[in-house]
Amino acid sequence: MTCVIKEKKTLIHLPYLPMDGNLKDGTSVVLDRYCNEYEADFHDIIKFIVNEGDRYPHEDMNDVKDFRSYYLSHDIFICTNKATRELLGAFYVKPKFAGRCSHICTGGFAVKGSARKNGVGSFLAQNYLYIARDLAYKASYFNLVFVSNKSSVGLWRKLGFKEIGRIPKAGNLKGLGYTDALQFYYDLETLPKTQS
Repeated sequence: MTCVIKEKKTLIHLPYLPMDGNLKDGTSVVLDRYCNEYEADFHDIIKFIVNEGDRYPHEDMNDVKDFRSYYLSHDIFICTNKATRELLGAFYVKPKFAGRCSHICTGGFAVKGSARKNGVGSFLAQNYLYIARDLAYKASYFNLVFVSNKSSVGLWRKLGFKEIGRIPKAGNLKGLGYTDALQFYYDLETLPKTQS
């Protein structure tokens, strides 16, 4: 029997959203809940990442229905340029498992190609931890962080995720062939009450 994780967006109020921040180059950004006006831009970012073939396991995400069912089924948060409102990145938070294990969440992160290496991923990831906790999850678990994605691996280690496993030849990545993936776990109950 396959476990199905039902679509669900929480109604939990997060009083700190929208939240302002700054990127490495000083660009002012805003983190907030996703709204439908960004669907086309978000879909374009995901299509680009999936077509790169070295970060996500998907082979194709061109169909908007596939995009909606995978990325928009639960809680989504976006980072936009405060001045221009350009979408720079996003992440979802959803249960990793069904039923009795649904207190463990996972996240899927996407940064626009032109916005990479400017701290968008770090800004999203740091806030993901608190948002996931405040959405009532107890832990976060990533099961497919490809070892070739050095920025992602380094970020999770820097944020204090525990490396709990390795899957040999987990993905047949474009230009890389069969590549191992790491598994990362974070106990959200160990987070300080508020961000520093």
